[in-house]
Amino acid sequence: MAMNSLSPNSITKTFHIYLRDEVLFKDLDQYEFDLIWGRIYKSYYKDDLSYEEINFDSDVLDGSY
Repeated sequence: MAMNSLSPNSITKTFHIYLRDEVLFKDLDQYEFDLIWGRIYKSYYKDDLSYEEINFDSDVLDGSY
């Protein structure tokens, strides 16, 4: 698994991969997404696969809950 160092004011992104609108993989980093997407996109019906890229500012995260 790739380790990302977070710097102040950094934008972090994560990916979710879906098959027929059901989550297959959640909270993947860029390396994990590229590896998995490259393999499963060839294996499944392409019309049934989708992904979502989520960008967030790591300075805004509240770890108090």
